[in-house]
Amino acid sequence: MTEEQAKELLQKYIDQQASPQEQKTVEEWYATLHAKDVVLPADRKVAIGEQMFIHLQAAMHQKPKYGKVFKLQSFIRIAAAVIITITLGISVWKLNTQVASENQITVVTGSTQKKRITLSDGSVVLLGPSAKLCYPKAFASNNRQISLKEGEAFFEITHQEKRPFTVHTTSGVDIRVLGTSFKVKSYRGSKHIEVAVVTGKVAVSDRKGNLGTLIKDEYLTYDKSVGQAAIGKTKAVAFVELAFDGASLDQVINKLQYVYSIKILLNDSTLGKLKTTASFSSKQSAEEILDIICSLHHLKFNASKNHKTFNIYR
Repeated sequence: MTEEQAKELLQKYIDQQASPQEQKTVEEWYATLHAKDVVLPADRKVAIGEQMFIHLQAAMHQKPKYGKVFKLQSFIRIAAAVIITITLGISVWKLNTQVASENQITVVTGSTQKKRITLSDGSVVLLGPSAKLCYPKAFASNNRQISLKEGEAFFEITHQEKRPFTVHTTSGVDIRVLGTSFKVKSYRGSKHIEVAVVTGKVAVSDRKGNLGTLIKDEYLTYDKSVGQAAIGKTKAVAFVELAFDGASLDQVINKLQYVYSIKILLNDSTLGKLKTTASFSSKQSAEEILDIICSLHHLKFNASKNHKTFNIYR
């Protein structure tokens, strides 16, 4: 039964037009709902109280049918129906709240606790002490969104070009990435939010717009009181393992490009099919890793003057 159908049935009950079976349904329904212990926030209680007053006031001023005196029994029936209507609203509201939260997971850490969380897309979150993180059991098909409600967390995001990953904070600062690793520090009691990038690239914004784009070894400090941000250089806050097990050279290149915010070109597209099995760390430079990979496949590479573009060739 939908909420609208339930209201129609209750109105028939109030107007004493319900069939015996419908009356029984309403009264059994009321008995079931009345037995439930429902806890509501203050604003919901106020709304319910106002609604109850309006319904009861209207019921008490109804003109009696066929000249009969309005009896206490009728008033009790009407009052009960009004309470059922109110309780129905409570039940529907409570059910919707539960459904909305069924897909959400909330993790809270203690003052000395740390927690490693693996998200549905394979991304990893290292949650620091006294932190709170909310995330869905499964991400949407076109985006990935989570909320860092409190504390500090390190994120290692799985690269998915068509599904950007966004971390929301309570102050309205958002961090958007495609695939990278970074650290966010956001405490309610602090006037600053900090974002530090270990690998890849992230875009940071607030409600007014873009605050800046960070690459490897850059950090952003956001002053919540004035809504301004400053960007600086820092040493890597952590290191990420880069493990490849039979990955194609194309896959290796894609990973390195996002980790180091560089461009890698192949002078022969067939080289992209070469298989690579090796492990590296983001602590190593891009040149060092490329040197090892090229040695494995008997290839060579050169770099541009700013060391942002690399060419691999035989």
